[in-house]
Formats: sequence, C-alpha cells, structure tokens
Amino acid sequence: MIDTLMILLFPFLDFLPFQIPRYWLFREKLRIPMRWIILMLVGITAAYSAIFFWANQNGAAESITTLLRYGVMLFATLLSFYLIRDSFAKNMYTLLLLLSYSFFVFGNANFIESYFFWDFSEQHPYLIYNGIRLVLLLVTYPFFLRFLNRTIRKALAIGDDTVWKYMWKIPLFSTLFGMLYCTVTDIYATATWQFLLSRYLMLGGSCYVSLILFKILDTSEKRTQLEAALRYADRTMAAQKKQYDSLSAHMEEIRRARHDLRQHLAVTQTYIERNDREGLRAYISQYQKTLPQETQKVYCRNDVVNAIISCYAELAAQQGVQFEAAVEYPDPAPISNTSAVVLLGNLLENAVEACARQKKSEKWIRLHIKPSGTAFAITLDNSFSGEYNQSDGALLSSKRDGAGIGLRSIEEIAEQYNGFVEFQPDGAVFRASVFLNPAPVS
Repeated sequence: MIDTLMILLFPFLDFLPFQIPRYWLFREKLRIPMRWIILMLVGITAAYSAIFFWANQNGAAESITTLLRYGVMLFATLLSFYLIRDSFAKNMYTLLLLLSYSFFVFGNANFIESYFFWDFSEQHPYLIYNGIRLVLLLVTYPFFLRFLNRTIRKALAIGDDTVWKYMWKIPLFSTLFGMLYCTVTDIYATATWQFLLSRYLMLGGSCYVSLILFKILDTSEKRTQLEAALRYADRTMAAQKKQYDSLSAHMEEIRRARHDLRQHLAVTQTYIERNDREGLRAYISQYQKTLPQETQKVYCRNDVVNAIISCYAELAAQQGVQFEAAVEYPDPAPISNTSAVVLLGNLLENAVEACARQKKSEKWIRLHIKPSGTAFAITLDNSFSGEYNQSDGALLSSKRDGAGIGLRSIEEIAEQYNGFVEFQPDGAVFRASVFLNPAPVS
C-alpha cells in the first residue's frame, strides 16, 4: 500500500512545487485567473500521476518513465509561455531559475538515497526519495519563495529589454550543467560529494549572481532618479531666482513710481484748475504707459510648486504651446517639496516634450490641482502625436528602452503617499491623473 501511495505521490512532488511559483510571479500578467491555473496544474499532475502509476505497474523501463517526466516538463513549459503574457527573456529566466532549484532538491534527494539508503530503496523504490524531497521542500521552500517575492518579483518590473536579453542567460549555464546528470543511470554518479556540491553551486551561483546584478540595477535606477530629481531642483531654483529678480525689479519700479506720484498729482491738479479735460485725458493716457507692468503670473502660494509650474509654463511658451493651469495647492503643503518637484517636474516635462514632438494641430497643456479633504488630485492633459509604445499595458519610454524612469518615479511617489497613478492615451490627447492621500491609511 505504501509503495502504491509513493508512486502516486512522486509526480506531485516532481511537478507542482516548481510550476506554481512561476505563475505566481506573473500573476498580474496571466491569460486566465490564477485559481484556474492552479486547478489546471493539479489536473495535469493527476493525469501525469495516473500514467506514471500505470507505467510502473506494467513494468515499463526506467527510460520510459524518464521520457514521461521530461515530456510533461516540456508540455508544461510550452503551456506556460502561452499563459504568461510577458517577454521570452523573463519567462526563460524564471523557468531556468526554478529548474535550478528543482535540480537542487532532486540532487540532494538522489545523493542521500544513493549514499545512505540504497539497499532499502531497492525494496521501496520511491519511499526514501519522496520523503527526502518532502523534507527538503519543507525546509527550503519558504526561503526560496521569500527570495522570489523580495528579489525576483521586484526585478521582473524592470522593463528594459536590453537587460533581460542577457539576464536570462545567468541561470542557463548552471541549468545545462545540471542536465548532464539527467540521463545518468549509474548509482555511483549521484552518490558522490562532487555531485552534491555541484547542486549547491548551481542554485547558489544563479541566485547570488542574480541578486548582485539586481542590486546594481536598482542602485543605478535610483541614481538616475536622483539625478533627475536634482535636475528638476536646479530648474526650480533657477525659476525661483528668476521670480525673485523679477519681483525685486518690480518693487523698485513701484518705489520709483510712488516717488514720482506727487509730481504727477501736481500736474493733474493744474489741468483740473484750468478745466482742461482734453489735456488731462492725454496726460493720464501717457502716464498709464509708464506704470510698471504686471509681474510673473502666480499659480499658487507655495513658492516651490509655483516655481516649477512657472518654469515649464515658460518652456511651453518657447515651444509655442498654449499653457493653462488651475492650481489649488493645499496649504500647508501635504507632501514634501522634493516629492512635489519630482512629481510635477516629470509630468510637465513629459507633456512639454510630447507637444514638442507634435508636428500638426494645436499644441496645448492643461494642468489642474485640486484638494479633496486630506487628499488632492493632479490631472494633466496635453496634446500629442497619438504615437506611443506599450508593453503588457505599461507605457514605455520614448527616450530609452523599457519603461521610463520618470513614470516609475511618479508611481513610487504616488505609492509613498497612499495614492495611485493613471496614464491614458486617448486619441490625440494624453491624460495623466495622480491621486495622493498623504494622511495615514486607517
């Protein structure tokens, strides 16, 4: 009875623990819901178990059962490439990484069974092997899932195709090395410390190199975001200095006009005493032309936000873009000035650049910022050419491969302040909406 149960259990330990995590990593990019994926995998495994049991009961050669194992693996691989809507490189990377992990589990089980329990396994072929695999999964599975969730899943958000073009090859060579033992039937080949060590080096090497590379990429991206934030900060400071210089000059003109006001009043009084209305009218008309002009437009009371909006309003004007802004920025400021600069700088820079690339039709940008209780919303609509790149529902940068650094910065700030972002190309209009709720979520 126990041997029958072990034969039936063998395919489940062989298949499910290494298939479900792949789909789980891509759970937002599946063609069908995750629950149906799990039911489908259980059904495939049950069919695999039934055929495997029949082959064993009918004395099929070991080569036949081995062929069955790899046939099921190949079918599952092809199916996963269809069901997961992501690039070949990302699919291949996760497949090879899970294969490396499976080789680690199977290799340890093979070694322990061959080295310590070979005589017992002759009588009960699958008992020890299944038992060891089950124990190894119970011990290592939580740590491996943690690595997948904290490192691999985050890395899969990297949209740069050039990076993934090389990334998937990291676990390729260790997996190919592991496959060298797949067709070896010599018991002594798997009962050596060299064989066991190779399994640890395969999995450890793939995970370690991936981890280091992802950290480098993450550091590089943060550096790029910081450089962008500094660029926006420089523009904001320049805009604030320009506003200050303009305000200082305007105040000087006002002082000068106030100083001359007594003389103008004296001349006006003379015209009144003469009852010279035409002369007074001409003099007032001439005087109005000497009055100081209005200073730079003020969009809101927050100096930093006003400066960044003024900066891009001027850039838009230089590009012949009509710029409109209705800003009710909350006071006191609900988010840090740094976040506001990066958020608005990215949104406005993208809008100005989109208008600059536009060849036909009227170019325009409309910005609205409106509070709602403790939260506030930012909407930015602009005209654009109607051309954009998209991959799996995510917008791609027009300046570099993969998703734009600016778009990710906006999304990170929205997440930081308990909000969300939506980018929606709509014909010849591009709509960006950001909702922020800085108050703590209850």
